[in-house]
Amino acid sequence: MQNISTENKFIVDDEKILISIVGINDKNLRRMERISQCSIRCEGNEICFNGEDSFIIEKTLFALKEIAAQGGNIYGNLIEIIYRTVSKNLDIDISDIMTSNIEIPKMKRIVNPRSITQGLYIQQLQEKDIIFAYGPAGTGKTYIAIAYALSELLNKRYNKIILTRPVVEAGESLGFLPGDFSQKINPYLIPLFDAINSLVSQEIQVKLTNQNLIEIAPLAYMRGRTFSDAIVILDEAQNTTNTQMKMFLTRLGDRGKLIISGDISQTDLPRKVSSGMATALKIFAGENIEEIGIVEFCDEDVVRHPVVRKIINAYTKYEKKENDDGKEKE
Repeated sequence: MQNISTENKFIVDDEKILISIVGINDKNLRRMERISQCSIRCEGNEICFNGEDSFIIEKTLFALKEIAAQGGNIYGNLIEIIYRTVSKNLDIDISDIMTSNIEIPKMKRIVNPRSITQGLYIQQLQEKDIIFAYGPAGTGKTYIAIAYALSELLNKRYNKIILTRPVVEAGESLGFLPGDFSQKINPYLIPLFDAINSLVSQEIQVKLTNQNLIEIAPLAYMRGRTFSDAIVILDEAQNTTNTQMKMFLTRLGDRGKLIISGDISQTDLPRKVSSGMATALKIFAGENIEEIGIVEFCDEDVVRHPVVRKIINAYTKYEKKENDDGKEKE
């Protein structure tokens, strides 16, 4: 007896939300068709679909509807990310994760997560005192951290943002660069300033900096300080030593928050020096400390140009092959 598949219908009453889900010329529906086993079309305010993955499509559509209803944007790779996540875990509440957002006051701007992991990251930033975020470039680790810190500062929930990173010298000594220590470390913090500039006006940034509400502090100057009523962002943390990381973590004071981001697969430390971030992740993974959150980003979370993910995958394959060949020679 032939198995006849039943057509399912997903109703979206709000026309604006429907257009956001469907996309221009139904491009989002065509994308869903390519990654699923379903045929999908839109008729009036109904999205009709059938196929083996109908339940996954329905969950994906529901998540997209919730995101659009909260004012979020449905980006190019968001559909694939949600679809893959639902495929792996049908019980996950994607709509709750993806509607986690960061509102930047004065700019009337809302930063929505562009991947599941970004959504989880925002939730951890809101709930934990110390947050580790690690993974490849282009996953939004720094951007989300800066957006969250600016939101908290402008909403007057914290008194200051402190930006820092380890200075790993590459042929030019920091001591011989012109200017004071703040001017010397500025070039190393360009990615953080780029994120700030994309989120608030230059006028607001200059005002916050002049009032010392955004402070630049080289990691080497942290010893002896206590971070109270401040959000401290440690970028490129994979280049900290074990001593530096322990010193940094123990600076936390009342109502302080530490955000630590980096890519432990790319350290610039001398070969025999262990990464303080990698060591800390190993230590805290087994401790289950309630106040500490750990978020791991992967290649699928890359939200830059689609080719960036392909480049990362290509390098990963090449490095794996080189390591395997090296082991065989040994």
